[in-house]
Amino acid sequence: MRFVSAIVAFVVAAAMIVFGIAQRTWLAPPDQLTTTVSTADEGTAFTVIPGRVLTSNPGQQRVELSGGETVWAAYARTSDITAWIGDDPYTAISFDEETSELGARLVEPEATGDDAAAADDAAADDAAAEDEPAPNPAGSDLWLDEKSGEGSLTWTVSVPDDVSLIIASDGTEPAPANVTLSWPLQHSTPWAGPLIVGGGVLLLVGLALYIWGLVHMRRTRGPRRKSPPKAPKLPAPPRPRAIRGPALEPTTTAKGRRAAGRNAFAALGLTVTAGLLLTGCTATEQLFENDPAPVPTVTSTALPAEEVQPVAVTEGQLRRIIDRVSTTVTQADTERNADLLKSRMAGPALEERTANYTMRGADGGIPAPDAIPATPVTLSLPQATDTWPRTVLAVVGGDDPAVAPTALVLVQETPRDNYLVNYAVKLQANVPFPAVAPPTVGAPLLANDVKLLAVQPDQIAGEYADILMKGDESEFAPLFESEPDGLRSQVGVDLKNQRKSELPATASLEYSNGEGSGPVLALASNDSGALVTASIVERETAKVVEEGATINLSGRVKALSGLASTTKGVESTYGYQLLFFVPPGTDENGKVVLLGYAQALIGVKEL
Repeated sequence: MRFVSAIVAFVVAAAMIVFGIAQRTWLAPPDQLTTTVSTADEGTAFTVIPGRVLTSNPGQQRVELSGGETVWAAYARTSDITAWIGDDPYTAISFDEETSELGARLVEPEATGDDAAAADDAAADDAAAEDEPAPNPAGSDLWLDEKSGEGSLTWTVSVPDDVSLIIASDGTEPAPANVTLSWPLQHSTPWAGPLIVGGGVLLLVGLALYIWGLVHMRRTRGPRRKSPPKAPKLPAPPRPRAIRGPALEPTTTAKGRRAAGRNAFAALGLTVTAGLLLTGCTATEQLFENDPAPVPTVTSTALPAEEVQPVAVTEGQLRRIIDRVSTTVTQADTERNADLLKSRMAGPALEERTANYTMRGADGGIPAPDAIPATPVTLSLPQATDTWPRTVLAVVGGDDPAVAPTALVLVQETPRDNYLVNYAVKLQANVPFPAVAPPTVGAPLLANDVKLLAVQPDQIAGEYADILMKGDESEFAPLFESEPDGLRSQVGVDLKNQRKSELPATASLEYSNGEGSGPVLALASNDSGALVTASIVERETAKVVEEGATINLSGRVKALSGLASTTKGVESTYGYQLLFFVPPGTDENGKVVLLGYAQALIGVKEL
């Protein structure tokens, strides 16, 4: 009976273990949900997978694209993608939760409001623009991340609801037609572990029953003595003394018990180990097999307060933008390529460098402008907005104590434009930078005529220019901090008077100033202050006061004008890029502080 029970236990244990393992191997359902759709019928240049489709199932999202020579994809905030596409038709992907299938539909944005009113006037222009190819979306500063491939592309992402995916070829050819989405599936197998462990325990029970039966059988089969045959009845001889020895048990019994015990413990160890290994295979995260745990690639812009605007760029997005700016500007500086420079600079920053290119072309001894560092980005202050234009202030560099950090002010005019550096200034030493909002919150762009500051942003350039002309005698001098102010000491009234005194009697020198080409931008800081960027130009006019006299030109003025001398006179224009901190108007003792500046000769003309 013991052997029968052991056999039954072995059979049941084997069945339980095999079935438990089968639940996690060949009997397990698919480990991912995959669905495919073709957009060949729509034939648009752009395809959009909305965030609600990407997140319609939990877990990572794997996108597989094919159907073209060039396959490109990027993800960004849904509102940014919609703004970039504009009026161009595109294909939108949908997901049916009942059938778990993807669908595709053509979307043709309609003009509303002022755009609808201007539609009739632009009919002729639209007809002419039909032949113009759509722009290539690759490299746009709006994308949080992008990826491309030849013929096909597989990309595993993990994005929130308000982030969508845009797919294209090159903006001209139709977007890749074959779109496949996959999500990992997590299947619960609650009985697999108990079955495997229970089977292991039952296996031990069967093994114990088998050993018990074996021991019992051997004990019942010990040595037995047979009675001797009866001898003929004779006179009884003296009975010899019987010698009895101890009964010997089979020597294999004890050895068998020890071996059986060791086998039992070995079987127990193997079974428990197998149970622990197999029960430890339960998935805890919904990830694809060959992909690591997803690092959040973008923070959702959904905010609890409706009045709070999303930031213009994320920190990762800004780092990529500045890296592109640094690479492009460095190449343009090396090649003196003004056309390339225009793809990443505008306003005063562009004027300074294009003038330098001209001067270096005429005089190789003139140094190139200071490079724009790519790292580290020590401060990021994006504008809090969901419209355009968008403004971002960033401070880069500073890892070398001998080189002052650079403050960049970048502006994106429209969704399809890249961010252009309008201001690039060196920060002054020993001037603390004011506290600003974190980059995930951003700062509002204040109106230029706001009256809540110590000085209105649209008046700050003119007032500071007056100080450069008159020094402490200026009526605006009490509003500005005089120390430290490197620009005032370099080009202020003292230098102007010195240059006038050094001129010969045959010439005269006059100074005037005016507003620069850069926009006045005021980003709010903490404590109700503001960071204000502005630009001014200063004109230095050298005239001949005696007939027949000559003014000899040298250095940068000679290189930029192309003149060695003149009998008429020259007007040299210098551009100043300025970054101020303006305290709130309620701070009676607060003064405007010059945080950073840049100066350069930007124009020379003969009178």
